[in-house]
Amino acid sequence: MRHVLASVAIVSASLIQNPAPVHACGDKLLLLGRGIRFQSRHTPRAASVLLYLPASASGRPLTDPNLESALREAGHAVRAVTTNADLESALRSGTYDVVLANVTDAPDLERAQAVIERNAIVLPAVYLVAPAGQQQAKEQAKADRAKATKDFSLTVEVPGRPGHYCAAVDKAMELKLKREQSASSRRP
Repeated sequence: MRHVLASVAIVSASLIQNPAPVHACGDKLLLLGRGIRFQSRHTPRAASVLLYLPASASGRPLTDPNLESALREAGHAVRAVTTNADLESALRSGTYDVVLANVTDAPDLERAQAVIERNAIVLPAVYLVAPAGQQQAKEQAKADRAKATKDFSLTVEVPGRPGHYCAAVDKAMELKLKREQSASSRRP
């Protein structure tokens, strides 16, 4: 018994005088990867986004509840309008960088004078979800996506992940910046 007690005393005395570095769980992460970077949805360039959400029979409105909240969370200024009159009023009174609308409304919006004057980017939304059992609606969604991809340089698919909405708006802002730079370089 005395030998065990003496051994424990000697070992503990040597450990106290000679401390060895002991790392906790989080320290290992800091040593290996120099910290963890958390993904942020915050955008590098905040945009002023106009959502056109008409209640028409020709096209479905943008109904994804994550769309508007994801854009606001990323730092974009978002305004939603539901009628054609509200849309025209918003385009005349405000300066919007991106106009997000249903793919069926996008060609008309791209030709609108207020959109052209403000160099706004029209971002068409393509719907991927069709009511259950309607093969014709699914085929129409595929055709809409193919046509929108061909006609527009950018599209956004609804429903989608919040990060995809923000990425589409960020790409639209990059496109707008390129257009503005090329327009300024052409001016004498």
